[in-house]
Amino acid sequence: MMLPPFKNLGEVDHKRILDEIVLGDGTKHQRLEDIDAPYTNEMMTKYGMYNSRIMALRCKECYSWHRDTTPRVHFPLITNNNCLFISEETAFSMPVGSAYWVDTRKHHTALNGNRGDYIRYHIVGMTNETF
Repeated sequence: MMLPPFKNLGEVDHKRILDEIVLGDGTKHQRLEDIDAPYTNEMMTKYGMYNSRIMALRCKECYSWHRDTTPRVHFPLITNNNCLFISEETAFSMPVGSAYWVDTRKHHTALNGNRGDYIRYHIVGMTNETF
């Protein structure tokens, strides 16, 4: 059975997460290990996430075309429709307010097509779940 490239898993309160964590300046990814963030930790546990991190993608940048060994769960924190995730031949945006399971075992990339100083922030964690 072929799995879709992504699935909306349900609501995540991104504002509560933003109240608990520090995003940084967008120049590097930040690991989320042993953080004092009860709601964020609860959500990461709920979705079976591990090796989680805050990923920052600056305007007019993209990641390399690659694939991972496990799927990922995304919590979009700051994003808009100019930020796209591309999985094989499917491009989609992930609005804030939900958790998304993404089959990153398929070739994929993400891009931030915004101008100016807009930085896309997601919490991304590995998962062994297929939901």
